[in-house]
Amino acid sequence: MKATLRVTVVMMIMAFLFSSLKPNVVYGQKATFKNCRLELNVKDKNGRNTMVCHFSADFTGMKKHDVQIYMEIESPKGTLHEYLDDDEGGEGRLRLPVQKVKNFKNKNKTDKFVLNNKIIWMYSSDLHPKKGKHTYYVRLVAYDAQTYDEIGHSNYMSYTMTGK
Repeated sequence: MKATLRVTVVMMIMAFLFSSLKPNVVYGQKATFKNCRLELNVKDKNGRNTMVCHFSADFTGMKKHDVQIYMEIESPKGTLHEYLDDDEGGEGRLRLPVQKVKNFKNKNKTDKFVLNNKIIWMYSSDLHPKKGKHTYYVRLVAYDAQTYDEIGHSNYMSYTMTGK
């Protein structure tokens, strides 16, 4: 009797926990990138070198949803390029991906919206190249800012960089 009661209570708790989880569902959102290109060694207003990614994108299924676009660096292709960073709390070193994120608002809250001639950039010093000459692959990845689901990505762009 006690075992049956225990099993019933466990099943009720599991049912409650699973019912409260938000399903990872994309509601028809889609991002299509176009006119993507990299520009290396672009000087900012303070004379620092940057890498600039130019792009345009069409979004559908985005009514009342905003978008986050990540510029991800991979090396080799398919593996996020990471670097070691000293933890400020003295806990050791952290492996961090080399990426940049930018938020874009769907200002009219419409189902479809377009981003034309936009850029995402990062300082060249933040690229943390590996020792020696390597090819790095860059792609833009769009996420629904409310659900955090990936809704599309660009084709790969690449550059070669030599680290010390």
